[in-house]
Amino acid sequence: MNKIKYLIVFLICNTMYSQEYFEGLVTYSVNYESKLTNVSSNQFNKLMGTKQYYAIKEGNYKSVFNGSFIKLQIYRNDENRNYSLTAKSDTLYYEDYSNNKDKALIYEIKKNQDTIMGIPCDLIIVKAENSKTLFYFNSTYRVNPELFREHNYGNWYYTISKTRALPLKIVAETDQYIMTSIATEITFMKLNDNVFEIQNIKKIAKAYW
Repeated sequence: MNKIKYLIVFLICNTMYSQEYFEGLVTYSVNYESKLTNVSSNQFNKLMGTKQYYAIKEGNYKSVFNGSFIKLQIYRNDENRNYSLTAKSDTLYYEDYSNNKDKALIYEIKKNQDTIMGIPCDLIIVKAENSKTLFYFNSTYRVNPELFREHNYGNWYYTISKTRALPLKIVAETDQYIMTSIATEITFMKLNDNVFEIQNIKKIAKAYW
């Protein structure tokens, strides 16, 4: 098994089961298209990664990336914090996700706009102060938005309060790049709570970025 993916699925029982909200693992293929003259698309992809392994259970989620900057992120619902592990340190850097520097302004929902992995998807377009995001979704992969009511970062609550579902495809455009993330594998799993635990609380610090 791929070592990156193993970080996510360790201590997971992957028995299929029925549930009201999605719990499990989504693998995304990611691509960055640079809009900067001094940073190439290839440099963005190496830095940020071209694969994301995303696990979610109730109000917690965890991502593992294959890029050279951020390697791991854990969002804890009970703290409304995100913890990031970089390639340069074993310290987890935390951010308060009640903060949002790019607030959403308007949105529009369109029906049947794309098909991802054979799954028909609706689209929500969210225009924010400094970005535009296209979020393709299907109600099969439901999430409970009330668990993310304080999650303002990235306009996450703003978006899923309207879709009530995870994205199967995201196209996010900023002044620096266009990022496209597409689901390539979706697995319903029963996840153990320790997948989202902060293992070493003595090595945490406030994010410097």
